[in-house]
Amino acid sequence: MIRQPISGSWRAGLGLASILLVMLLYTALASSRQRTARREQQEVAQTRLSELEEQRVDLQRDLETARAETDQTSRERGVEQAESGLQRNAEETEKFEALRDQPTKVDRTVPSWSMLLQDGLIRACTPQGAFERKEIWLVEDFKATGLRLLTSLLVGILCSVVIGLLMGCLDPVDAFLMPPFTFFSKVPATAVLPIFFVVIQINFSMYVAIIVFGMLPSLAQAISASVRKDVPEELIFKAYTLGASQFELIADVIFKKVLPRILDAARLQIGPALVLLVAAEWMVAGEGIGYRLRLFYQRTDMTVVFVYVFLLGVIGLVVDYALIWARRKLCPWFGE
Repeated sequence: MIRQPISGSWRAGLGLASILLVMLLYTALASSRQRTARREQQEVAQTRLSELEEQRVDLQRDLETARAETDQTSRERGVEQAESGLQRNAEETEKFEALRDQPTKVDRTVPSWSMLLQDGLIRACTPQGAFERKEIWLVEDFKATGLRLLTSLLVGILCSVVIGLLMGCLDPVDAFLMPPFTFFSKVPATAVLPIFFVVIQINFSMYVAIIVFGMLPSLAQAISASVRKDVPEELIFKAYTLGASQFELIADVIFKKVLPRILDAARLQIGPALVLLVAAEWMVAGEGIGYRLRLFYQRTDMTVVFVYVFLLGVIGLVVDYALIWARRKLCPWFGE
């Protein structure tokens, strides 16, 4: 039945089943890539063994020819060279036979669970580097990115709330700001990254400016639309009747009425803001999540990348549910 509710146990069971399915699919994909890598190594080893066999036959022939030499000096030199070549050939043959029988190659583009744990999570949590420059990647990267993101979100949300309320309450402000905001909201923020790199230079302020630019136009328009749609005129008239000033009307009536919408709109801006920040860090940063992802991408090593992506997803879920909880506590009249 359409929109027929299900029990909480059914919902939890289906959610757990979806998670297990994703893990099973990843396990199958990782196993397939590892088998392919080992099979390719076996093929290369077998090809090399064939070449070594041909080389061994030639060296054996050279040895027999050298032994048949009448000149003692030439005979000794030829025998020594042939025997040395045969020894190197035997050592290399033994090495490639071991690789053929027990391949050791691993595919780090889709690492196995053990690789994710050992080479990904444990390595990212263990001090890395030489001498006094040792650092824990996970701590340093998430600290740098988190500080940039938190500062940018606070500045962007504050500016959006103030401007959005003014646009929703005052028609002249709305008429003045709506055209540029509508235009800039249609411009992909990633497309203007080079402009920010050149105009503001590469520093902390640049990351804040990029995220504010990416979220301000759309968030301010959403708040303005909520003010006009969710605040009935009867409520405004009642506030005026009770003697409320302009500031009191905006702060105590309109703001509280649209606060749930503000929290929901801000919650939806976190994902795009993080995407924009990681993209900027990928391009120019010397620290942060995007910087670390770029380094391991260049090595074709996804062990740390998958760990970072998983942790970003977990943090995003925690923040999302925290904002939903805050909305329910701060705005109980809004409902679910």
